Amino acid sequence: MGRRGIVFVATIALIVLAGCTTHQRTGSVARLTESDVRPAVLPADLVGTWRGSIGPVGASAGGDTAVGNVTIAINEDGTYTATDQRRGSMRNYSGVVVVKGNTITLRTSTARSVSLWRRGDVLYGMAHDQASGYRIQISVEKDSSALASPPSSPSGRE
Repeated sequence: MGRRGIVFVATIALIVLAGCTTHQRTGSVARLTESDVRPAVLPADLVGTWRGSIGPVGASAGGDTAVGNVTIAINEDGTYTATDQRRGSMRNYSGVVVVKGNTITLRTSTARSVSLWRRGDVLYGMAHDQASGYRIQISVEKDSSALASPPSSPSGRE
């Protein structure tokens, strides 16, 4: 192949490569979803134990089966455990905490979630109660008697 042939092939190759760079991306690139991403570090004042009550929305919505106490323990690593006590029964939940502004979302591994709003040391909101089938209201306060994290042990250096 002579010089003209090499120049011709090189020119065609450059045109093809230049054409590839002008095309827009397709939407086929995988994007991360919230469930794929580990929660960011939580605000320090959110970490700790929160205690409060749950109750039905409306006078007869669920009756005594929807009334109880709840304790939520939020950990530094973005996970939580919750205990729901009603009429002698106890249910335990766990999952991850997602924080967006003043909204705290508690997500379980089964993709169920409860969104609570924060005002100072109070979290409150409503949710669909799986046990009674009714809507319940949730209100918890930060337990100031429990430390968010235990004091560090002395290092022995002085």
